Parts: sequence; structure tokens; C-alpha cells
Amino acid sequence: MEPMTNTETRVKIRGRQMNVAADGLSPIEISSIVGQVEERIKRIEEKTTIPDTATLATLAAFEFAAELYNLKRKSEVNSEADGKKIDELVEKLEKTMEKGLF
Repeated sequence: MEPMTNTETRVKIRGRQMNVAADGLSPIEISSIVGQVEERIKRIEEKTTIPDTATLATLAAFEFAAELYNLKRKSEVNSEADGKKIDELVEKLEKTMEKGLF
């Protein structure tokens, strides 16, 4: 893997060389992602015995997208829960202050 420009990195996935760019990611981080893609494609290939690289890549992309969707949804739920907890704490603090305890 070799840097192409400030934003592009040359990578090899399934024997195919390509230039990729990802804002905010270093070549080392991109290399890590490439490893995850390679591993995911390999796992799907072993599980399904699909020889077609394009189909394997599409299935891997779908799995990554599903993971991202679930993480975003979980993050939103956690954010809502945090917001509710903050509101509860503010309410308790206001009640305590009204009682003149502070």
C-alpha cells in the first residue's frame, strides 16, 4: 500500500489494485479497513461458496451497511436515553435548589 496524494491511497483488494480516498483517514487506517473488507469477503465466500467477486463484494457491502445502520440506530437510542437522564437530573437539581438546600 502506497500513498498516492494527500487523500488517495493505493490498495489491493482481492488481487485488484485501486486508489481509494476517505476523508480523515490515514493510510494505516485505510489499510486496516482493507483488511476488514478482505476478511469479510473471505468469510462470505467460505460460507456461501460463491465464486463471483462482484457478488461477494456486494454481499460484503450490504453486511457493512447493515452494521452501520444498526450502530447508528443504537447510538440514537443511547443519545435519547442520555437526554432523558440529563433532563431528570436537571429536574432533581432544580427541586433541590427550590428547597433551599444549596
